[in-house]
This record gives sequence, structure tokens and C-alpha cells, in this order.
Amino acid sequence: MKLVIYKEKLISMLKKLSIYLIGLLPLALIAGPLIAEIFLFLLFIFFLYFLFKEKKFFLFDNRLFKVFLIFWFYLVTVSFFAPEKLVSLKSSFFYLRFGIYTISILYFLNSVKEHLNIIYLLYKFTLIFVIFDSFIQIFYGSDIFGLKPNSIDLMRISGPFGDKFVLGSFLQKILPVFIYFILKNYEKIKKLKWDDLVIIALSFVIIYRSGDRAALGLILLFSLIFFIIYKPLRKRILLVSLIFLVMSAIITFHNPKIFKRVFVDTIGQFKGQYYDKFLDKDISETKLNFMIFSFHHQSHFTTAFRMFLDKPIQGHGLKMFRYKCEKFAFRPEKKVNTSFGDSQEYYGCSTHPHNTYFQLLSEAGIIGFLTIFVIFLYIFYRVVSLIIKNKNPLNPKYALLIALFINLWPIIPTGNFFNNWLSMLYFIPISYYLFENKYNSLEKIV
Repeated sequence: MKLVIYKEKLISMLKKLSIYLIGLLPLALIAGPLIAEIFLFLLFIFFLYFLFKEKKFFLFDNRLFKVFLIFWFYLVTVSFFAPEKLVSLKSSFFYLRFGIYTISILYFLNSVKEHLNIIYLLYKFTLIFVIFDSFIQIFYGSDIFGLKPNSIDLMRISGPFGDKFVLGSFLQKILPVFIYFILKNYEKIKKLKWDDLVIIALSFVIIYRSGDRAALGLILLFSLIFFIIYKPLRKRILLVSLIFLVMSAIITFHNPKIFKRVFVDTIGQFKGQYYDKFLDKDISETKLNFMIFSFHHQSHFTTAFRMFLDKPIQGHGLKMFRYKCEKFAFRPEKKVNTSFGDSQEYYGCSTHPHNTYFQLLSEAGIIGFLTIFVIFLYIFYRVVSLIIKNKNPLNPKYALLIALFINLWPIIPTGNFFNNWLSMLYFIPISYYLFENKYNSLEKIV
């Protein structure tokens, strides 16, 4: 009898520990992708134990996971034809783990009744820590760990991420999930906590102050759609917006260079700032009278598109942009000096094209591109449907749907789509959205 009780306690402890691992994932991502990978691997080990113990193999028997498997198999196949096979296969083969991690998270979300309260608090304390740490860096030049961003006059801040400017991107992807938890609480207690609203507002301020213009644009797009869909919360949204504007004004007075970077330089780069000679008709690559985001972004996009035209069906293989970009880079017909007084033989080379869809075209071909783009179009259809005829304007899962929408928004510079750290952030809202839909019980899914 004691042995049975001990086993039951052990099972309960493992499941609750798994919920803590899920809730601590954003904090682990701050520490680095390795820590997050360890957390997810432990979660997977626990899941395997319960999977065989409870024989719930049907969790893998559903259309969504099968579509993911087909996409994964295609990426692996493409990698076999890449010029650097091992590099490409390392990225494509292990991409499978994100699908398995998602199933693992879904299992434990369904297994522990009070999981949302635990994860909500862990997310809340993580955001408080990031906000506090970032404000310390804003006013003192380094954060509580002594980390300093590699930025002149703190034009950009990185908070606890050190020399990596991913603070804005991190908050932009985690904040909608936190808002989902807030809305889940709202379903129970019928009110919004004032401290949650302050956290949201200050997170917006930090995204602005981080200097990450893409993250700011995406979170503002999220806010606009959220405002349209969640009609009963519009007064609270306006209050959060007011706090954001006031605090951002104070931050701007403290360091006016951030306003210049976010607004003045952004407009200037569209006009060809520092690279205006490349707009001349006899040199211009696009024959447009403006740059697509900036000269460097534009040259990355055009290089990726030429790579796609070279191998339109299967692409060049994952992570091959960095190896093949020189061959397809933009080479001006004559030597052109920038406003900095320098010139290069070619432009458009980097580790990735800085746009999800151009990356998919160049590295995974039209099939890889269409797989993700069709998903985006479906989400776009769902969002538009909510805007037109929303019968449940307070459904928490809509926040996750909007999060997925902005994460796949095509007209924006992005990070490497297959980057481990970024992929984990992409799959977090997917896990909770599936929990609210297909995987809202542990019964067999037909």
C-alpha cells in the first residue's frame, strides 16, 4: 500500500515539475538556448516515461503532427542535396524535436489541473525581472549582472541578453502568451489586475527602448488587432497605451537617439540613407525609387530571390544562404562609394536573408515556402473572420492566434527561421493554442 502511495506521489511530483519546466522556459531562454534545450529535453524524458506507462500513443495520431512530419521529412530530403550536407542536416534533422516538444508540453498541460496559475506566475516574474534589469541598464549603462550592450551611447539596450540585441524580439513573442494567461484569469475572477496592466505597458516601453524596430512594429500590429477584436477591453487597452506613451516620452527625453533610430533613421533608410547613390537608375538593382526597409535588407532579399530562381523547387538546403550568397550577391555595374566613403565588390551576404519567406524560398524552395505561407494565409483568414464576426470577444485563445499571425507576418525583417532559440519562441504560443483547440483533452483524437 505504501509503495502504491509512493508511486502516486512520484508521478504527481514529476508532472508538477514538468509544469515548472514549461513555465520557466522563457527564463531559460534568457540564460541561453542550451539551458532551454536542457529543460525541454528533461520534459521530453518525463513525457516518454508517461507515454509508455499510460500507452497514449494516439497523441501522435493526428493531422497536424502528420503535416509537421511531412514538412520535416521534406527539409531533411532537401538537406541531402545541399553543398554542405552535414551543416544542413544538423539543422533540418533535429528540427523534429520541436514537434515532439510541443506534444510533450500539451500532454503535461492536460495532466495538471492548476498548471495555468503556476505558469502565469512564472511568466509574470520573468517579465518583471527583464523589465527591472532593462531599466537598470537604461539609466546606469549596465544591467544588474554588469552586462553592457555593444552600442554607442546606449542607442540600443539588450538587458540580460548581453551583447545580443534580441531583447525586443523576446518580449514581442512572450508578451502575447502572458496576455493569454491574463485573459484566462479574467475568465475566473472577471477583472484585470492593475499590476498585469503595468507589466504589459512597461514591456512595450522596453521593446521601444531596445531599438528593435521590427519587434516594435509587430507588437503594435498585435495591439491594433487585439484592440479591434477584444471590444470589452478597449478602455484598459487605451490605459495601457497611455502609460506606454508617457513612459516612452520620458525615455526619449533621457536619450533622444532612440527616437532617431526608431523613426528618423527608419524613414531615412527607406529613402536610401547613406546608400542613396544605389537608387540611380543605371545602378539600382530594383529600379525602385526607394529601398525595401534598407539597402542591406534589400540586397539580402534580392540575393535570396536569385538563389530561389537558381533552384526553385527544392532550394539550396537549410543554412546554405551563408555558403551560397556570394555567388548570387548584388554586384554593381560600376564602383559606387557610400556616404561613409567605402565601396564593396558585392552586397547581400549574411548568415540568413533576414526574412522568413525569402529564407524559405532560397533554402527550402517553393514547397517549403508554400507550406509556411499557406499556414499564414489560414491564420490570416481566421483573424479576418474574428474581426468581421466575433461572437466571443473575450476568448483567451484569440490572443494566441494573433501572436501566431504576427510571428508569420511576411512584410518585416526577421531572424533566422530555423534558429534554435527563435524556433523555441515560435513553438511556445503554438503549444498553448493547440491546447485550447485540438488537444484540450487526453481522449483519443479522431
